[in-house]
Amino acid sequence: MATFPTFESVILHIAKAFGVNSNMSSKSKSKFRNADMSMANLNETWATLLAGIADVLKLDEHAKSDLISNIFVDHNMHKSIELGVFTSKASERKVVWQYLARIAVPLLARHSVFWHMDSKFDGGMPGGSFWYLPSFDSPCEPTQLHLPIPQVLNWLIDLIQDSNANIAKGLERDLRIYEGTNVVLRNLYNWRKAKSTPEISSINNTFPDEVNIQFQGCFEPTDEFSKFEQALTFVKKKGLPPSVLQHEIAINEDDLKRIFIGDCSLDEQYDFVVKVMLRYQAPCARTIRLRLLTARAVQEGYEQLVKFLTPSVDKLCIDLDKNKTLQLIQLYMDLYNRTLEAHLEKRHLGETAENKYFTERLPPFLRYDLLRLVSYDHDQHASVVSDRLNSIFSRSGEENDLNKILPSSEDDMKQIMQVIIDEGEHSNNYLIQLEALIDKLVQNKAPFKQLKNIADFELVSGTINYTYPNPNVRTMILDRLKELESTPLQSLKRITFELEEKLLVKKFDSKTENEVCYLLNEAKNNEEYEFSKSRILQLEAFHFIAQNKLPEAEKNLNLAIEECKKYSFGNLRGNLARDAFSLAIANQKLIPNNHEKYFRDMFNWGGFKGSHKDPSKINIYDASRSLHEYFWEDLYKCYPSYPPLFSSSRAEFAVFARDITLCVKNQQSIPLVLKKHKSLKNKQLRYPQADSAIILLMKMGYGMLAKLSDYDGVIPADIEAEIKGALTVVLNTVVEVVQEWPEIVNISDFKQQTPLMLAAHQKDYEMVEVLLKAKADPNLKDFTGRTALHSAAASRCLESAQLLLEYGCDEKITMQEGTTALHTATRMGELPIVKLLVKKSPDLLLVKDSNGITPQELAKSISEDIGLYEYLKGYLLSENRTIVSRKRYLELNNYFQEKQLSSY
Repeated sequence: MATFPTFESVILHIAKAFGVNSNMSSKSKSKFRNADMSMANLNETWATLLAGIADVLKLDEHAKSDLISNIFVDHNMHKSIELGVFTSKASERKVVWQYLARIAVPLLARHSVFWHMDSKFDGGMPGGSFWYLPSFDSPCEPTQLHLPIPQVLNWLIDLIQDSNANIAKGLERDLRIYEGTNVVLRNLYNWRKAKSTPEISSINNTFPDEVNIQFQGCFEPTDEFSKFEQALTFVKKKGLPPSVLQHEIAINEDDLKRIFIGDCSLDEQYDFVVKVMLRYQAPCARTIRLRLLTARAVQEGYEQLVKFLTPSVDKLCIDLDKNKTLQLIQLYMDLYNRTLEAHLEKRHLGETAENKYFTERLPPFLRYDLLRLVSYDHDQHASVVSDRLNSIFSRSGEENDLNKILPSSEDDMKQIMQVIIDEGEHSNNYLIQLEALIDKLVQNKAPFKQLKNIADFELVSGTINYTYPNPNVRTMILDRLKELESTPLQSLKRITFELEEKLLVKKFDSKTENEVCYLLNEAKNNEEYEFSKSRILQLEAFHFIAQNKLPEAEKNLNLAIEECKKYSFGNLRGNLARDAFSLAIANQKLIPNNHEKYFRDMFNWGGFKGSHKDPSKINIYDASRSLHEYFWEDLYKCYPSYPPLFSSSRAEFAVFARDITLCVKNQQSIPLVLKKHKSLKNKQLRYPQADSAIILLMKMGYGMLAKLSDYDGVIPADIEAEIKGALTVVLNTVVEVVQEWPEIVNISDFKQQTPLMLAAHQKDYEMVEVLLKAKADPNLKDFTGRTALHSAAASRCLESAQLLLEYGCDEKITMQEGTTALHTATRMGELPIVKLLVKKSPDLLLVKDSNGITPQELAKSISEDIGLYEYLKGYLLSENRTIVSRKRYLELNNYFQEKQLSSY
């Protein structure tokens, strides 16, 4: 049982390695890992973890911003791949191995180059070495593996140039808490021998800022004589010949040999001195801690990976065939060096040139297979990687096989290349044959005979998702698949195709229900059912919908979503959430707290379609409206023997609207119609927006008005007059309904928006007055805490604001952000309403919003900051609001200053 790793799970591992998520409960970690918590909590947890990691690494704001930006770029790439991956029966080890080799390590290696250069991450460490990674003692004939913590301690002890015992005594004396216990000495011994990975608290306690370490092995030249001569004396005294020193500073051995005998230019001497000073500088306690914490994080991750991927292998094993994790490290180092080379060679030509240089120098087995994600031969990186992973995961019998990703011999290279060639040829042959077969079926050239001539189940199954002029071709394909199936998996695949055909493609007939029942039973008895359970449950939900069993259908979809937490099924989880959400609100109002889980899964798992391709631009309220339509227009259809269901809100309002329309047309008495529909006077309609009858009428009327303004000057005069006439009738009808049903004026919609707020938002002060006279409560708030007075300020309607205050609206009510109506009027640059509110309540001048900003400070910021003004301008235009010049905000600021001065 295995799912593709979520990006959240990766962040959790990183955070754990740095000790950031120690306060999270196991339940919270599980929910975050599976993106199963509320969207607000998910975003908050993301922010907390990333901020924590940045703090541990002591990143400044620029570096922190860059890190977070790169993480979210990788997150989007990861998600694009994840939504195309089907893990099938692959083991968890196999899935994680392929994920690390093809996605995580390549992305990390590529980014690391630029992080290290920007942050000078390696300053003072041996040049050209990966001190934060496990490394061999010799690149040629290694005999020992050095873990990161020992490498950092060796660097530190070399700079201190003293025995472990003396170093430990000095630290214990400075720290006092350890004095006489030998704790530091034991820790240094255990850490250097890799007997244990230090706790974060031990590192912080051993090397706090106040510790005073004496460095005797550092290079600190004086002004007494030549710094070049001092540097030469220093490296020779440390026993560093050119063959060794070349690995410590970025100068090659031949050049060092010349430098050692003085055969070099002044520039070379200067460069030598600078590099020796940098390498052998005395680090501060903060740098020591950061190096150890980084090394510790990598070392812990390495040890966990060894235990997970190869549980019987020792963590210090240097055999790459046995210790698979070392292959990932080798891949990282190779990619890092290739990326660095490309950057140094082509940086003057830009990123595109760097990427081209990098790609062209990759060996074929990397360029066309393992590193397709970071090679730049194509644009569809995500889909190419997903397809390759699906091909690997679909193979049975390889659950415990962690294939070699890097060749260590010529035979390895030949084997890897042969696999790539064989798979490429098979794929090309399959596509060629498939295209030829589909072409013949589309042309209806003896389709039955064409299918009979094919004995390959997979080839025939590849034709099922195409549209054919002859509707009988799909039936022929399904029949042929049944003849060819030879395994339970092939049988289940054919059954799924048949269920889709009967439930989603063909019209229902008298036999469909029984045929679907038979196929569902056949699927559930198939031994491969467990691995396709979520899709079968979804199809069974469609079957329940066709039987008018809507609660059972929603239950099935929820079970299917849970199954998607066991195996990866591409974007199926998002589609299941979409269908479940549409069912949940088919005949009831949206309840955000109850229905957010569906919206969240749609957002995270690819459940948005068509105009909703960018889920960041839609909220749960907008989604609920479109999904209500989706259910009744697309998803719902019933078997012939069942009475069709209809949207109850549509049904009850449709009759009401028809009766009202006839009443107005025939100039009959509206009270008679209202008496007939009295059940609507104190209820919300049963659909997502949960409008009352008058809110729906008002939205229809104001909607006509909006369309008129959109087509100003384009609509013929007679049609425009007709629309305006209809608008007048609708709004006059609202007035009569309000007068007959005064109790309806305070019934809100799903956003807790009242008719009064809606009228104020539309600058319809006449309707505002009608509603207030009918006892509309001006102090009711919507889900953001906004009142009708906020709406009047936002729409710049002075008349509405005056009426609301006259009828007792509390001008001191604040929204969730702590903003009063005065803040809103200020943001809109509406001076008349500002003056009205200040005159009514001068104390509003002192009210600060949740960011600690008063109305005057807001006006001052907008008037002085062109960037802020342009941002506000763009936002208001996107909301179809009118805008004012920056000069108006300056006038507002001056007005506020005058008022403050007059109060002294």
